[in-house]
Amino acid sequence: MMNNKELANFLDISEQAFYKWRKNRPNLYKIAIFYKDSINNSLGNKDEETKLLLSYFDKLNIKEKEFYIQDIKTRILKKELDE
Repeated sequence: MMNNKELANFLDISEQAFYKWRKNRPNLYKIAIFYKDSINNSLGNKDEETKLLLSYFDKLNIKEKEFYIQDIKTRILKKELDE
């Protein structure tokens, strides 16, 4: 789940600047919050463990993500071969 700090980083602004938008640029702030809520709600039909796993996965760098994806694929193939 994306929080406001992560949203500010995504927008390439400081967290403080993001909160100033609420007062100085309310429409821009509403659009950003709408985007964040849309991202968070797109996980709505997932169980809590899946949401947690995805939130951890989002924090990994590209190489780490590739590593874990390949590890999962390898485990699934091994499981299928053992059946």
